[in-house]
Amino acid sequence: MSENPYSGLETVQTENGQLYAHRDDNDVLLVFLTGSGMNSVLGVKEGPVWTSVEFSHFVVTAYEARFDLAIPEKPGYDRGKDYSKRSDLFPMYTVEHLVDSYVNTIDSYLDRYPYDTVILFGLSEGGLLAPRVYNEMKHKSRVSKMVVWGAGGFSQAESFRVLSQSPVPMPAAYRRECARVDETIEAIEKDSQSTTRFYLGWPYVRWTSFFAYTPADEYRSIIVPVLFVQGTTDFSSPVESVYHIRDTFGSNNYSYWFREMGHVPEDDKEILQVLNDVAGWIEE
Repeated sequence: MSENPYSGLETVQTENGQLYAHRDDNDVLLVFLTGSGMNSVLGVKEGPVWTSVEFSHFVVTAYEARFDLAIPEKPGYDRGKDYSKRSDLFPMYTVEHLVDSYVNTIDSYLDRYPYDTVILFGLSEGGLLAPRVYNEMKHKSRVSKMVVWGAGGFSQAESFRVLSQSPVPMPAAYRRECARVDETIEAIEKDSQSTTRFYLGWPYVRWTSFFAYTPADEYRSIIVPVLFVQGTTDFSSPVESVYHIRDTFGSNNYSYWFREMGHVPEDDKEILQVLNDVAGWIEE
């Protein structure tokens, strides 16, 4: 990808962290929290060439003409950089560090630009963390709606237990690893801060925090409207995780869109169509 897919995003250094912003004097600011990965939330750039982009690219493409945008960077990361070989940063990749970085960066940005209407949109890992980010924000009273795509109420440990028994097609080796989650938890408890022992591609220090975190606990205090977008064949975050939210909290303020797709649609046009549909819900 030789063109600059993020030409409309400026890098903003706040008092507490870095984010990428598109400002066009819209009344609505959409804050996007992206999924997991040891690289910049925008993707990887080598020289002038973006060799890969993240879901952020679709968000910018679909929304830069409709909303102002803010995409917080992960703690210690920089635009377009790959940190997959930086084991010294593994200890920073925890629920606590990610949430603290996102919250402080967003709040610092809102100190600077006092938007009255803010949409918090989390995808995958970002969706998992979004309810805690909301609850810990100083400016959460400005958040009018939330969108959570590919995440629900389960901890990641419970998601793996469910996936190990799920009828949803998935690679056999991955299913076996999901089935090992409880024995892995026992191993992690004995070496919780390890950055050299791994499970499903991530070091134990990361799993220590994510296995202990249950998003459903955070939703008990969230009263703003939330839209859950969930694939029925998703084997990263099972559909049952969103069913759990629906069964626990109902639909007074929460809406649920179940789509015949995996974690995200395989076709780029379908991704943009879902994002367009989400924008319609935001603008209702």
